[in-house]
Amino acid sequence: MSRQHRVFSRREFLAGVAAGIGVATGACAPQTGAPGPAAPPAPAEVRIALIVPLSGPWARNGQLKRAGAELAVDEINQQGGIKALGGAKLRLDVADAGDTVEKAVSAAQRLLSATPKPTAGIGSWLSSFTLGVTEVAERQRVPWLSLSYTDQITERGFKFVYQTSPVSSVQAKVGLEQVLQIARQCGVTVQRVALVGDNTAASVSFFEPLRKQLLPAAGLPVAVDEVWAPPLADATPIAQKLRSAQPHIMFFSATAYPDAAQVLQKVREFGVKTITIGSGAWLVLPEYVRGVGSGLVEGVMSIVAAHTFKGQEALIEKLKQKTGEPFITQDPLAGYYQVWIIKEAIEQAKSADPEKVNEALKKLDLTSGPAAVNIPGKRVRFDEKGRRVDAIPLIAQWQEGIAYTVFPNDYAVREVKCSI
Repeated sequence: MSRQHRVFSRREFLAGVAAGIGVATGACAPQTGAPGPAAPPAPAEVRIALIVPLSGPWARNGQLKRAGAELAVDEINQQGGIKALGGAKLRLDVADAGDTVEKAVSAAQRLLSATPKPTAGIGSWLSSFTLGVTEVAERQRVPWLSLSYTDQITERGFKFVYQTSPVSSVQAKVGLEQVLQIARQCGVTVQRVALVGDNTAASVSFFEPLRKQLLPAAGLPVAVDEVWAPPLADATPIAQKLRSAQPHIMFFSATAYPDAAQVLQKVREFGVKTITIGSGAWLVLPEYVRGVGSGLVEGVMSIVAAHTFKGQEALIEKLKQKTGEPFITQDPLAGYYQVWIIKEAIEQAKSADPEKVNEALKKLDLTSGPAAVNIPGKRVRFDEKGRRVDAIPLIAQWQEGIAYTVFPNDYAVREVKCSI
């Protein structure tokens, strides 16, 4: 070997790689026992982006989802981090989606254009926000898990977007089947229905199959069809129409708490008697009891992607301690199991690279562990669109100031209570 060359120490070699310096190894390398190319060092931490409303009318939902995600991150780190990456710790990078699509997209652009990019992301609660944010995630090639419901999210041919919830059309179909069954159990012959809600993407996707396909097929006319752009100025005209039509079922999808509370108050004030079933966790938040009283919401139901069910007792206690909530809704539960889904994909990819983790998500099939046992359907795998194959909706109902899971029977913690 020439005197002008010397063998680098391992520390020098790794430092040279990190600084982008090429190290000559050819003729001057030892002829026997030569080391192969050094693997890149494992990251000290792995970043997951979380974009949810932390201000504005949907802030409470976003705060609860953040709490669930934080609990999962804490658990994973306490249990040794990402084992395939030498114990790398998870870190949650949080941004506020605010109260408009533009703010949500701006938050995504800031988080996902960072160098290095987050390994994956979750959010953004409201379907309208998620549609915008996932455009950014797809361009940046960062895998994104969504709790949002609208079918559109996974109808665009995207390769980096995943829905862990049953989509709105599925929820509408299941909701109609079950609420008709509930009506029969309560001795109600359903002849007229109402559609009442806002024009957000999730509401539109919930109402559209009911209006165009499911209700006509069931021979049920829509007696009241009221849709508004939030915020709702005055619910009085809606309540007057409901009192006049007296629908037996009201499908209700007002995603902002102030709008929903106003409609419920006016419905009771005008003496409207109807089975009320909504779509989404917004209708089964503890704020409804605190804001309008347990009598106002008694018997009201909502179709949700997740809610407390049998077998979750230990997790529910942890979430109650962290949030101070009297009961746990889909938002902290989804934040929790979505972080665990990403963790398992990273373990299988053996990498924090977003593209490799995305490929692992496409192949994922979990039937055990915190992600699978705490998600309705109890299995995590995605189809070619990015929808979770085994996703099933639950129905929660207000009973004596608490929202309980009442359907399906395998998940129910209480029986359905007749409300009219």
